[in-house]
Amino acid sequence: MSSDLRFLASTVLFTVFFTFISGRTWDMAIAVGDGIDFLTKNGTLIGEIKIPEVKSLKGVAYDDITHTLFFSDNQNNNGSIFRINTLDKNIKPECLFKATNGTYVVGLTFDSISRTLFWLDAVKQIIMKMHIPLIKPPGNRENVVDLRGNRPRTIAIDSCNRYLYWGNTNTKSIERSNFDGSNKTTIIKENLYEPVAVTVDHTSGKLYWIDDEEGIHYKIERSDLDGLNRELIFHGEHQQPVHISVDFNRIYWIDWVYNAAWMINKNKKSGNIPIKFKSYHESSKDVYAVSVITRDNSGIINCSVFAEKKSQFPIANVTSLTSFNNLTASIEENDLNRINIIHCLNNGLYNEIEKSCYCKPGFKGTTCETSVCHNYCLKGICTISSKGLPTCQCHSTFNGLRCERNVCYNYCLNDGECTIKDGMPICDCKTFKGSRCELENFKNYSSSQRIIEPNVNNIEFNTFKCLGTNLTYEELSSINGVFNCDNAIPILSSVVVLLLILVVILFYYISKLRRRPRIRKRFIVSKEGTTPLTSRPQISNTQCEITIENCCNMNICETPCFEPKLRNTSQNSKKEEKKSLLINMDSNNC
Repeated sequence: MSSDLRFLASTVLFTVFFTFISGRTWDMAIAVGDGIDFLTKNGTLIGEIKIPEVKSLKGVAYDDITHTLFFSDNQNNNGSIFRINTLDKNIKPECLFKATNGTYVVGLTFDSISRTLFWLDAVKQIIMKMHIPLIKPPGNRENVVDLRGNRPRTIAIDSCNRYLYWGNTNTKSIERSNFDGSNKTTIIKENLYEPVAVTVDHTSGKLYWIDDEEGIHYKIERSDLDGLNRELIFHGEHQQPVHISVDFNRIYWIDWVYNAAWMINKNKKSGNIPIKFKSYHESSKDVYAVSVITRDNSGIINCSVFAEKKSQFPIANVTSLTSFNNLTASIEENDLNRINIIHCLNNGLYNEIEKSCYCKPGFKGTTCETSVCHNYCLKGICTISSKGLPTCQCHSTFNGLRCERNVCYNYCLNDGECTIKDGMPICDCKTFKGSRCELENFKNYSSSQRIIEPNVNNIEFNTFKCLGTNLTYEELSSINGVFNCDNAIPILSSVVVLLLILVVILFYYISKLRRRPRIRKRFIVSKEGTTPLTSRPQISNTQCEITIENCCNMNICETPCFEPKLRNTSQNSKKEEKKSLLINMDSNNC
């Protein structure tokens, strides 16, 4: 494929991608091979993208404020970490961190409050970070935590309490530290074999992880953010989990044995078993799903749940209003912080330590000034659910997640009026009939115009079919009398019989005319002294002459020629003629 064709294909894919990534339509994203699939909570694939110049995706993170997708690609010669602004039509990924020898980025996570991107290098065994301002270029990368000798596999953040979490497969432990790498602490040590995936649930204030046990077993567990109140969610087997994520109600993870994404409910109930959410087993053997992110847990975080539990989860100190983790904030961010100090709108909670507002469910913004319903429903009434999400009650003729689709658009034909009944479009036809007013209504014509009233169930739209011939209504209208398809077969049969009779008659006359005509002949022998009917000299007495009357086209005949009546000549008539000739010759002595 040429470079122009690849560019065109990439442009088309990104056009679809912009539609889904910019609106609140997708709930989770799965990185697989060189692309990303976007799905709803019921598993419906609503968008996909093949990122140009990418070899093999590994870690994925998302910033819901700027609609930016961060990802790592360890096989790319142009860099290791990239980003794409999904609202920008420039489809070429921007490199944020160029690979060096011995670099392998296995995990990415983004903090939208401090606008900091964290990643884990499994080869160098170090956690690094980079500040991503709203309007300025990205900052320099910085080392945060040195993990040499621990073989780290996974990384997660607690945006509200400013904690980093990671799992060590060598020391078989889960640890955490502040965003600046200080206060490094082991929170879970006992009964762990290989913690391969860890995540923080910002909706419930819990820490979730997957332990790939020795042999064929694995465990999904959770605890408080300090490692206390540990619970076993599920104990399974025959899987190789590599990544975990959560939303309001479920836990999701990627498994390489089945090459699929699995899910299970958070609630511990009997019969709570994993369900295969999305399978990539039928894909190429070289393409594996590597990570899954959920919009609920990676979008704009509502930290009010942590504000209500300050006594249980102490918040890490932030020393300056103008910096986060030793990174200088932009002028825009400083101005926003000064605004936050003044007042939090819509009953938002002000955090004196972070100098920011924790918004109540249903509101967002730096001062909680924007309702999630703002410009959300296009043709309907927006309400906020118990989870703080916008839901739409659509007007009569609209449906869809945001009431964006008019179900009556181009539904009723021929000026029919569309209404909604029980959620389905119904057409009120004027001069036509049918479910969509697509059929001619012949009862509306006068008796002088009415040609035929066929059964509409046996005809196609606006077309009559009789004996394999298509006649439109206008063509039938030009026919005088009543057209009845039932009379057509007898009429055509009569015509065929008449034609056969005519053919037989013609054949008889042609055969009769082709018979060769016979000339009636009479033989006369001239007598002595009798002058023949010719202009020749008179013959002598010793000679005789035979005159054949009624002959044609003979040199000896000079009498006028005429056509006698046709007659059938038989063998007997020939004998009689010969006998008569002999008698005349004998009587005349010739």
